[in-house]
Amino acid sequence: MQRTATLTCEYFFEASHQLRRDDWSDAQNEEVYGQCVRLHGHSYRLVVMLRGPVDDATGMVINFRDVKEVVSARILSRLDHRHLNDVVADLTTAENICWWIARELYEDLGPHLHRLELWETRTCGAGLGPDDLDLLKAILPLREVV
Repeated sequence: MQRTATLTCEYFFEASHQLRRDDWSDAQNEEVYGQCVRLHGHSYRLVVMLRGPVDDATGMVINFRDVKEVVSARILSRLDHRHLNDVVADLTTAENICWWIARELYEDLGPHLHRLELWETRTCGAGLGPDDLDLLKAILPLREVV
């Protein structure tokens, strides 16, 4: 029986965003998004969990250094100290940003991607679990992991 393990990596970034639909009136936007309809920012916390078999030779599922390189290049360099509405095509809710991050990480980390959490504040965040991430397998190409 193959040994498996779950790894957790945590990252932080600062970014601004605004929740607003252009096809809605000001009153509709205010009713749904409240204060978030105005330009504001968050100190985001991103939690990336990876799961897979422990390699007998290295003793690792995946090297933490490799995870950090992928997350830094694909996520942090594009979101940190940015206006998220300029980067993420969807409404910049925590849920949509989480899905955007999952799509960006999937090519490199897809076989191991187990769970994502994105926290806007210490008490409010969104997450994607294994069942959610399985949806990406059906629609995104996956690079072969060596």
